[in-house]
Amino acid sequence: MDNFIFSVNVVTPLFVLMAIGYLLRRIHFLSIEFLGQLNRFVFRFLLPLMLIQDIRTSYTGDFSNIRLISASFIGIVLVIFLSFLIVPLLIKRKGQRGSIIQGIYRSNFLIYGMPLAKGIYGQAAVTHISMLMGIMIPFYNVAAVVILSIFSEDRKQKLSLKTLLYDMATNPLILGCFFGLLMGYFHVQLPHVVDSPLQQLANAAAPMALFVMGGEFQFSALKGNLTKVICISTVRLIIVPVLALSACVYLGFRGVDLAVLISLFATPAAMAGYIMAKNMGNDGELAAQIVVLTTACSCVTIFFFIYFLKAWGYL
Repeated sequence: MDNFIFSVNVVTPLFVLMAIGYLLRRIHFLSIEFLGQLNRFVFRFLLPLMLIQDIRTSYTGDFSNIRLISASFIGIVLVIFLSFLIVPLLIKRKGQRGSIIQGIYRSNFLIYGMPLAKGIYGQAAVTHISMLMGIMIPFYNVAAVVILSIFSEDRKQKLSLKTLLYDMATNPLILGCFFGLLMGYFHVQLPHVVDSPLQQLANAAAPMALFVMGGEFQFSALKGNLTKVICISTVRLIIVPVLALSACVYLGFRGVDLAVLISLFATPAAMAGYIMAKNMGNDGELAAQIVVLTTACSCVTIFFFIYFLKAWGYL
């Protein structure tokens, strides 16, 4: 029951923030135009700043746990590869393909990772999760830029290696990861008078992204996507973690390492995926719906993963 309460306590504030954004738009306190501008501000400034601060302060340069890194990286690559093979066969609209593939592979590791792993194993999980964040978060964003560029509906000319590299080099989230790793590697310490306000802005990134997503959410659009969203959420929350965690248990992962892998494979779709999909010519509405439904259901699915893995003696 403690694990269920923990999961609910993690998820509920996210829904409250989305609900506030939705209600304020419904009563016409906020306009769609304002929310669009706020969306760009979150994507181009707040989220990159959050990545810089999180990676800079957690990155230690210690990547000695090669086994955990390899399992995480190979697992995500396999999910992306299989999604690339299957999704285009089932989905006709180009922009929806990118949003769906991203919704399947990209978990909310940045927001859920640290609190979930710490909730299971306390401070002992911090080193493991920080090390993995330094690798997986940049990889998540590079993969997202490639996928969303390939399936972008805004791109008029044919995608080339040059334009793909340009998209990667100018993507705000990739730049945030790059500068975070660079500053972490050189142990850059900012003066308190600069670091404190930057950290306050970075702390606002996740709440503002959820607020904007709630404000732009359209229930009417969900009707046409309901079957898709339910199927994608099932893949994201059940099929992917069951297969990935079963393989990890078979390979001998236990304890803290397995708790970190739960936070990577079993968490809901990342809210940054919605921001990126909307800003890169993919189906932002579908991406938002995937985030909302997976977030809503994750408190139950995460509880069961933790409960059974603990009951079977793996955690």
